Amino acid sequence: MSRVVFFGVDLHGHVNPTLGLIHKLTERGEEVIYYCSEPFREKIEQTGATFRSYHGLLRFGRHNGTGIETLLVFADFIMDKCRTIVEALRDEVYELKPDYIIHDSFCLWGKELAAELRIPGISVFSNFPFIDEMAQKDPAFFMDYVLIASDDPLYLRHKGQHDVYRKLMDKLSRVIGLKYGKPSMNVINDIFCSKEPLNLVFTSREFQIYEEVFDDTHVFSGYEIYPREEPIDFPFEKLDNRPLIYIAFGTILHNLSELYQTCFDALGNSKYQVVMSLGIQTDFSSLGPVPDNFIVRTFVPQLKLLSRADAFITHGGANSIYESLCSAVPMIVLPQVFDEFMGALMVERSGTGIYLRDLHPTKEKLRETTLQVLDNPLYRENCELIKQSFKSAGGLDYAVNKVIQFAKQKVCHE
Repeated sequence: MSRVVFFGVDLHGHVNPTLGLIHKLTERGEEVIYYCSEPFREKIEQTGATFRSYHGLLRFGRHNGTGIETLLVFADFIMDKCRTIVEALRDEVYELKPDYIIHDSFCLWGKELAAELRIPGISVFSNFPFIDEMAQKDPAFFMDYVLIASDDPLYLRHKGQHDVYRKLMDKLSRVIGLKYGKPSMNVINDIFCSKEPLNLVFTSREFQIYEEVFDDTHVFSGYEIYPREEPIDFPFEKLDNRPLIYIAFGTILHNLSELYQTCFDALGNSKYQVVMSLGIQTDFSSLGPVPDNFIVRTFVPQLKLLSRADAFITHGGANSIYESLCSAVPMIVLPQVFDEFMGALMVERSGTGIYLRDLHPTKEKLRETTLQVLDNPLYRENCELIKQSFKSAGGLDYAVNKVIQFAKQKVCHE
């Protein structure tokens, strides 16, 4: 039996995809100590892992700003947290004497501590994987669709120049690197990916865009849903034989009342039944009258609803897209921030739904797009193909085998 330290991020979209991996590791006899924030204690302990708290040192959130500004702020945030957490937890982790460390790709401190201890380090892409080599292949894609920088003043100043992406990324890397004493770092691969000699990717190569740039250090294991307790206070008895549309835009976005109203106007009083999940950031009273064919709740049992849904209108978070694909439910994706735009593009290119590019669609456009997904069986057929690709990739058992095999080889940082 080996002892494993896992460093996680305090976001549901990052924790949930790791739970199955952790559970499988504990079933194989590995002792797992999982660092995260207190609200995630219960679901982590249910996997068989031992929970350890960051003691308030980590709190991820959203930053509203231009694409390049957000990238710089986020990189600075991760570097600052890395320095703080390594200093605060170094002695504690040393005393644990782990045999290897697994960490979320955003947890650079996991990579730093593995290097200090000279033990194997493994990075987990719990969200949509993005590496610098993808942008090298298609720089315009990264600037326009990931950073959403088409209107960014800094980008516009250099747009049209040769290799503008590389120049901007090198500049950002130097700014952050000099501040933290790491002048040779790559802001994408070293900070946002924390790339290791082994990197687990919870999707299939068939669904991943530009999959050919991911080398053999990246293990694609597909996506497998780990059973979780969901809210049970939902009126399933009200669901009937009408086509079911499920709407959810995540748990932490706010100021979405206008978008919810558009959903009411587009799909209200139609032949469809609609379930809408608001999340905790939306005031129910701000919505106004709810159409008779809508069921609106703060939280809903997403997995159970997806098993019955005919279409899913989503913000494009990784959890939402992967869970929808596992139920073969086609999507209408309205991304709001950063990696959600990449998820939307993956849905579009795989034919598993429609990427609605207007951040503020009209009711007519939303209705037309939703009907297109509902009426064309090809979208669901493509979902079935991607669902099968997840299974064919090997799943959690394959990922765990790779982890244990790698840890035994004791491949450490150079």
